[in-house]
This record gives sequence, C-alpha cells and structure tokens, in this order.
Amino acid sequence: MANFWSLLGVLAAVVLILYLAYAATKWIGTHSAPGGSGPLHVGTNANFRILGQLGVGRNERLVLARLDERCYLLGVTEHQITLLRELDGDEAAAWLAQGEQPSAPGFAEILSKNLRKKK
Repeated sequence: MANFWSLLGVLAAVVLILYLAYAATKWIGTHSAPGGSGPLHVGTNANFRILGQLGVGRNERLVLARLDERCYLLGVTEHQITLLRELDGDEAAAWLAQGEQPSAPGFAEILSKNLRKKK
C-alpha cells in the first residue's frame, strides 16, 4: 500500500511540473516579444499573408509576403529576415489580384471526416 501512495505522489508531482511549465511558457509568450522589446501583438485588422515561398538552400528561402496593399520580397534565413525589395504597384498587382487560396483542412475537420467514414 505504501508503494501505491508513493507512486501517486510521484504522478502528482509530474503533473504539477507539467502544468507549471505550460503556465510559464504561456505567460512568457503573451508578455514578451523577440528581443525583449515588450508585448508582441498583431492587430486584428492586419491583412498579412504569405503569397509564396521558394527554398534556395538549407534553412534559407525567399518569401513573397503581403501586408495590406503592399507586397514584399523577403530573404529568410535561420537567424534573420531581410527585406530584399518592396514590389511596386505594377509588380504587386498580379499577386494582389489573386484570390484567397483554399486553406488546408484543420485537424478537427479531417478527424470528423474519418470518423464518419468508419460508421
């Protein structure tokens, strides 16, 4: 019986440690931005999308990003993001005219489809 209580105590300690780690990372994520410059919040009205990506090397890629009505070509490496150029109106028009691409289905949607198939 003593082994049972010992095992239960160890289990409770592990669960407590996991919860504290979760709470700490959640608090850190909402109270600091990369570089320690304060909270990181993206406005709900920000229209930011990744229009395309091209891998050019190990951990390196070119990214075409849209923010509101402007398009940017970014160089992304493991340690930094560099603005290579801002596309002018004519260059960006073709990308901005593209409609929303269908997003990949979420986990819940895939799970519900598979559960319906099994019934």
